[in-house]
Amino acid sequence: MPQRANLPSGSTGFEETVIPTKLPTDVLALFSEAPVEPVARERLQALMDAVPVALVEFRLQHGRLMLLAANAAARRMPGLGAVRNAGVDAAEVFDSLAHTPLLDQLMGVVRVGAPLECRQVAREPGRLLLAWDLSARRITKDSIVVAVRDVTEAETLRASLAAAERALEDARRELREQTEVFHTMESMARTGHWRRIEDPGETVLLWSPGLCEIAGVERQEWVDPAHAVSGILPEDRHVFEAASGVEAGAEIDLEYRWRRPDGQIRWMRSRVSRALAREGVRSVMGVVQDVTEERRSADQLREQLLFIRRIASRIPGFIYEYRSRPGQPISVQYISDAVRDFMGVEPHEVTADHGVLISRVVADDLVRLRRSALASVRSLVPWQCEYRVRMPDGSVRWHMTNAVPHREIDGSVVSHGFTMDITDRKRAEQEIERLAFYDALTGLPNRRLLLDRLQRATVACQRTRQQGALFFIDLDNFKDLNDTLGHDMGDQLLAQVAVRLVGCVRAIDTVARFGGDEFVVMLDCLDPDSGRAANQAEMVAEKLLASLNQPFELDGGQHYSTPSIGITLFGAERLSVDELLKRADLAMYQAKAAGRNTQRFFDPDMQAAVNARSNLEADLRQGLARGELIVHYQPVVNHHALLLGAEALLRWAHPQRGIIRPDDFIPLAEQTGLILPLGRFVLRSACMQLMQWSQDAATAHLTVAVNVSARQFRQPGFVAEVLETLKEHGVPPEKLKLELTESLLLGDVEDTIARMVQLKSEGVGFALDDFGTGYSSLSYLKRLPLDQVKIDQGFVRDVLTDPNDAAIVRTILALARSMDLDVIAEGVETTGQLAFLRLHGCEGFQGHLFGRPGPAQDIEAYLRLPHQEPVHTMFAGANEAKTAPM
Repeated sequence: MPQRANLPSGSTGFEETVIPTKLPTDVLALFSEAPVEPVARERLQALMDAVPVALVEFRLQHGRLMLLAANAAARRMPGLGAVRNAGVDAAEVFDSLAHTPLLDQLMGVVRVGAPLECRQVAREPGRLLLAWDLSARRITKDSIVVAVRDVTEAETLRASLAAAERALEDARRELREQTEVFHTMESMARTGHWRRIEDPGETVLLWSPGLCEIAGVERQEWVDPAHAVSGILPEDRHVFEAASGVEAGAEIDLEYRWRRPDGQIRWMRSRVSRALAREGVRSVMGVVQDVTEERRSADQLREQLLFIRRIASRIPGFIYEYRSRPGQPISVQYISDAVRDFMGVEPHEVTADHGVLISRVVADDLVRLRRSALASVRSLVPWQCEYRVRMPDGSVRWHMTNAVPHREIDGSVVSHGFTMDITDRKRAEQEIERLAFYDALTGLPNRRLLLDRLQRATVACQRTRQQGALFFIDLDNFKDLNDTLGHDMGDQLLAQVAVRLVGCVRAIDTVARFGGDEFVVMLDCLDPDSGRAANQAEMVAEKLLASLNQPFELDGGQHYSTPSIGITLFGAERLSVDELLKRADLAMYQAKAAGRNTQRFFDPDMQAAVNARSNLEADLRQGLARGELIVHYQPVVNHHALLLGAEALLRWAHPQRGIIRPDDFIPLAEQTGLILPLGRFVLRSACMQLMQWSQDAATAHLTVAVNVSARQFRQPGFVAEVLETLKEHGVPPEKLKLELTESLLLGDVEDTIARMVQLKSEGVGFALDDFGTGYSSLSYLKRLPLDQVKIDQGFVRDVLTDPNDAAIVRTILALARSMDLDVIAEGVETTGQLAFLRLHGCEGFQGHLFGRPGPAQDIEAYLRLPHQEPVHTMFAGANEAKTAPM
């Protein structure tokens, strides 16, 4: 029997199949144990080369099968390349099958003599390498002939066929599963489908199992067309028959009633579609759904809605339902007809666009209405809001709405609510409030409301650390007016006084009538600093005095009245309302004692400070007129101690107090407006000095920096004034540098930039003074046409001891370098500070180390110093004479 070898499981992919073959057997039969003559062997070899089957002869030598000969077909066969070399081992000839038992089987043929018929298959993952049918016969006691036939193509076809059969079976199984799923889904959805195929010969109607189930008939695929419409109620038959006229490629929806065999009547909804005819065959398809429960629910809903509408039409307001979804506009699901009377809009307009309802809300209440509605939806808490609406006739009504929200399964929030008109109630409340808290004559808050607001203000000041002021105002000689002209004239005066008082204060402040001819003004949100708060209160008091000193028109004639005002601050310490009123009242009597028509502060020390400020203001006005203001100059040098220019600094040479620093009078000048003439004076002095320096070659290169306040810079004619002053003195604009503070960035930045660009185009330079101490928006700062920034002396002072100041200075220097700006460090007083600044790249300096502010002659003296001296001694001689305080 032929041998058959099978590979064990887990082998390397080789297969062996025994396949009988007749041709190799017939050829090998020619061989025998008898020796063959050489001529016969040659003839036999030629004969074997003509055979299309690969033939290979092996001989057993020393326990190994060695190649003796191979025919031409063997030499041409892929995978048998080694047969071209006689004497090679059989393992080399069949190297592609080295991992199979083939060699052992061939050895068995030689030793035992049993013929071998098998198929050897070699594979690798995803690919067939070869498939050979082998036939081996022993021709002598130690030699065999092996016939090899390549069946790779046949094996590939066989494998492909098997794979196709498996895929077909998988597709059939999947189709069965999908069909089962589809039928199950039809049953769960109470849905079915049908298909009618019409051709000239016959008409076939097919029903799905789901359709049979909802129709109440047994499952059947083929249905008689006449029986298929037998369950439709006669009164609905026309609806179904209309679907038969649907055009090819079109669809139609219809609803009808169906009587089941058990007598139940069910509502059916169907969609019918007629496909285009192909080869004379027409196809009509339909989907049917049992919607009985849906119809019942709809009928119940209509009945409930009708009930609700009947109730809604009899209540004093309108009800509504609206739905809100994140990121989507609100949709009104329902609103009762009463909205027509309450809002002046039609219900269908609101359901189409709720914006028509919102447009009726008064603009001042709209934000509050939306915010409260949104909070209710987000937190799912009941909503209540009172707001005003403007009716089509222009009248304003008060409404109150209440709604309860709840979240739906789809994530949306549905709110049900009720809105009613509360105009009458609001008017009653306002009238009650007016009578309880407002003065009937003047309309001002009365004593009760004033005390309440004052109590709240004192608590708020303790929390915010801000201060407030209380003014107690009494009209001088008011009793004489009443006695001479009558109480009706006195009432007219009181009403006009109330109007003027309200016009002098802010909306957040309170003006109240305390009683008789006494009024109280309460100022909120004053400066936390007591001194500045007192200044603010004084300015308001002066405004009140000026307003009440104007004549009053009483019954066609003029009357003059003056007030006495007592002022007390509150917030710095916790005081009772009664105590505050007592202090303001006492201060008012101090004002009367001082001659009436004036104001007095309760605190004696504060009153002294206010007097001192008033005296200083008067002295400053006189000093400006008498020429007591002078300009000093402080050197500005580079890192080589070379003089670059100077900064012009204002000083006040007071005849009694001596030299007064600008810190003591510039803030007052800012508040009173004197900063404008002072600024013009400094600008003209600086230009005059530049003109004088330009006439000397030693000083012609110097520049002068002038500080400009924000108020002065924003004056309408400032740009023209600067250019005119330069032109008047014949000074090149490049010699003038204007120093601005960061407070300019708090105003109209675009106007500031425009003014700077205009001056910059003429050659005027700009420096940002006290950089780092104020508010700087880098987005604006980078747009300013600056040439230079100045590091505030507050950072320079502690740069060697405070790591924070050191870090700030390094940051400013790095920022200036990145913006291509020069840097001047102010307040340099020690060589250590100088060394630190130079180490980190600062190249401009100003401070006592180089020279104190002084007359222009000191700058000229500095130029005469020997520049080869060390920086810390270079200015010593020039500074010995400068002992006056800055």
